[in-house]
Amino acid sequence: MEEEIDLRQYIQLLLRQWKWIVGASVGAAVLALIISLLLPPTYEATALVAITKPRYIINFDAQFQTVSNIQPSYKVYPELAASDAVMSTLVQTVAPQLPDLETVQSLRERVTAEAGTDPSLVRLVVKAPTPAEAAHLANTWAEIFIRQANLIYGRGPEQLAFFETQLQQSKTELEAAEAALIAFQGQNQIEILKNRLDSARKMQADYLQEQRSIAYIIQDVQSLRAQLSGQASGYTTTLADQMTALFLQIRAFDAQASAPLQLQITSPEVLSGKSTAEQIAFLDDLVKVLEARSAESEQRLAEVEPQILALQQQVQQATIELDRLTRARDVVKETYLTLARKVEEARITAEESGDVLLASEAIPPEKPVSPRKLLNTAAAGALGFMVSVAAVLAVVWWQDNHTAREVSPSA
Repeated sequence: MEEEIDLRQYIQLLLRQWKWIVGASVGAAVLALIISLLLPPTYEATALVAITKPRYIINFDAQFQTVSNIQPSYKVYPELAASDAVMSTLVQTVAPQLPDLETVQSLRERVTAEAGTDPSLVRLVVKAPTPAEAAHLANTWAEIFIRQANLIYGRGPEQLAFFETQLQQSKTELEAAEAALIAFQGQNQIEILKNRLDSARKMQADYLQEQRSIAYIIQDVQSLRAQLSGQASGYTTTLADQMTALFLQIRAFDAQASAPLQLQITSPEVLSGKSTAEQIAFLDDLVKVLEARSAESEQRLAEVEPQILALQQQVQQATIELDRLTRARDVVKETYLTLARKVEEARITAEESGDVLLASEAIPPEKPVSPRKLLNTAAAGALGFMVSVAAVLAVVWWQDNHTAREVSPSA
């Protein structure tokens, strides 16, 4: 059968040794109280930083829209607050007032960045030996952290400076494009070339009209000659009437033509007083004159055609160059106007406070957070009690085992 443990003897043992147990507990509590009184006090101050969403988006030009920053995870902000860049800046800022904070490592031992009850809040907790030092360090840390966060995730002065630089560059390009267009207009011959081209085309049209008119007259003359050839020799009729009609037709042509034909027919009597053979010979001479005139018009047409083609080429080249310069000016102008609107937009946006704001400043704490004298004293007393009880039990157990070993050999 297994031996039963009798707790009464242990309780009686502890009661007999109560003085040692109480003494140890009181001694540990007194020692903890003395150490707590000797330790310097530590004060804790907390600054709250809020991460907000953009309230509005300014967009002066629909062709150049600003892509709103994607809201980063709230988890990045406590890490950013405790980053080396923020810590280094904080050390450099507070070093003149707090000479004990000379390194980033010494600063990290006294500061803590953590998320608040809501992830959009960041708690910046600082511990310092004095209330004023704790509050000052927390508020300075919050200021540096807000500036750094808005610089990374916000739309600060750097964006405005970027657009101002681009605007100045665009202005220079616009002035150059306008100067090139002005220089071209100073020697632009498009209208002059167009006037020459219109004149050459009118000349060509006149020559073509003249050829058509001459062709019609030749047809009429040949028709009249055929009629005369069909008459009997010695036949005299009212041929003067037909010749008069031809004469009137030629005169009508002369009245409409830009360069009148000179056929040297002064009156109907010139034709009416001649024989049929003489009249036919006259008409043959007239046809030769008209054909010569038509050949001359054809030659002039051949001369004016290359001129028209050359003028058309020159007009097209000048027009293309003008279009190119105008298009380049318009593109640069549109870019300049867009950037000008963007600069105004960025200037207004830069005046905003940003998406990371100070929610609450730290104030100097009234009571220190450590050392906690009562808590330390009570904890030390409880610890001394447990250690002393364990020590008494251990001593009794050792004595019992030692006695049992001494009795066993003799038995």
